[in-house]
Amino acid sequence: MKRRAFIKTAALASTPLLLRGFPVVASSELDSYALDRMAAAAVNCGRILVIIQQNGGNDGLNTVFPLDQWSNLFNARSNILMNQSSVLSLNANDTTGLHPAMGEMRNLYNDGKMMIVQGVSYPNPNYSHFRATDIWFTASGSNQTLDSGWLGRALDIKYPNYPMAYPSAEMPDPLAIQIGSVLPFSLQGPNMNMGYSAPDPSTLLNVINGITDPAPNSDYGHELSFLRLMKDQSNVYRSAIQTAYAVPLNSGVTYPSANKLADQLKIVARLINGGLQTPVYIVNHPRTHDTHENQVDSLDKTQGAQAINLTLLSQAIGAFQQEISFIGKEEKVTGMTFSEFGRRIKSNASMGTDHGSGAPVIFFGGALNTSPSMVANTTYPVPGMIGNSPVLPTNATVSNQVPMQFDYRQLYTTVMQDWLCMSEDEANQVLGGNYVKLPIFNPTLINSITFDENDAIQVVLFPNPSTDGIVNLKFADPVKSSIQFTIYSLNGSLIENVILYVNETLATLSLGHLAAGTYILAIDWNGKMVYKKFILQ
Repeated sequence: MKRRAFIKTAALASTPLLLRGFPVVASSELDSYALDRMAAAAVNCGRILVIIQQNGGNDGLNTVFPLDQWSNLFNARSNILMNQSSVLSLNANDTTGLHPAMGEMRNLYNDGKMMIVQGVSYPNPNYSHFRATDIWFTASGSNQTLDSGWLGRALDIKYPNYPMAYPSAEMPDPLAIQIGSVLPFSLQGPNMNMGYSAPDPSTLLNVINGITDPAPNSDYGHELSFLRLMKDQSNVYRSAIQTAYAVPLNSGVTYPSANKLADQLKIVARLINGGLQTPVYIVNHPRTHDTHENQVDSLDKTQGAQAINLTLLSQAIGAFQQEISFIGKEEKVTGMTFSEFGRRIKSNASMGTDHGSGAPVIFFGGALNTSPSMVANTTYPVPGMIGNSPVLPTNATVSNQVPMQFDYRQLYTTVMQDWLCMSEDEANQVLGGNYVKLPIFNPTLINSITFDENDAIQVVLFPNPSTDGIVNLKFADPVKSSIQFTIYSLNGSLIENVILYVNETLATLSLGHLAAGTYILAIDWNGKMVYKKFILQ
């Protein structure tokens, strides 16, 4: 069922159940079948992923500040940039600071419980809210349109007989729960939605119980049958969810009032405390980050719409992490924030910023690779940060974008493999290709790529090592198409993309501008992806 078909019938999909006044509904618009895939794998490793969606395109440069690029940042956005002295400093990170509204998150960073991944995007980014959100939800390329979510596809592999064979002894609880919005497309599988949705945790709704009547043999009838099936599944899991929520939790943690994100995370903490085995939760920031105007207050640039948004985010995450620590699940629960895109480097005349590309993604939890001893002398030696401050031009124009350092699918494959215990082959199947992992949870990255010797039959790289920066690729058959060559460091940092049209069997890359070292070359052509390791001397 297509996403727009879900949206048209969303009102029919709500079949709420109550958790002490908070409704939870099985929804036809839960679009994260891949989420469920990850959830299935997580059953065996007991880990939980909490995804926070920041709708509207969060301004990464007014969230995570590049202190080492300050003069260029000031030139680009003097009308919205606060004084550098207002930015929150970070331990062992002189290049980076946080918005002053993010005090709780600064504390987590300094305690080794938060990680910043800089410059996350994808090639040829899309600046439409709707399309860019679909790309992140489905894990597609900018030129692809997929009908299922990355999390949904994952659960489809792990739970091929869902929902008929579930709940089961191995998985008695929902595969994924979403709270705080209409249904995200990320939870939609190829054939079935895999999760629960609570569109508004503050609204009281009654459980809908009824007999499934025959539906007409039409498009509407087919959709109605699907929605009724979702309602039946909600009733199947109702008892387990309510039982988990009812388990006492006397942590003494005070969640902030008038903060719907905190309300959502409080429910998640209660369910985790109650022993629910659900491995994936999605919650939603209640305010838009689409700050084309009045992103800051004209008299105090530390205040305004951005400050309000980040205060809600930081206070909610801070309280949630305290409670997870009290429960004793810090090593088992990890959170991840994302927004469909960032904002442009240069501000506009309305004291705002327009749609952009690259932006930071933030992880939080007690199992991150933030130990100074673990990251020392690696590609990413700053504890709590992967990547560098975005390089900004001296005088940015409206066309300049925050540079991409990492493909967002690198984060997805890392989460699937290193956190939710999926195999490399399973992650590749979900994403439609092999992406280099990042040291978010595990510093050993190179083993995430399979350098199959059989690939030598298809592509031969020579000379290797190269002494003059010239690298040749010999293909077994004439290509007659454009090929995308992507060069990564050994730890997964994107170096550059090169697109060449190859008519026959030989392609030549001139890489003399790169420093001596070992690199990974991803070769993407005719629906194939081959990885080669090469050395420049």
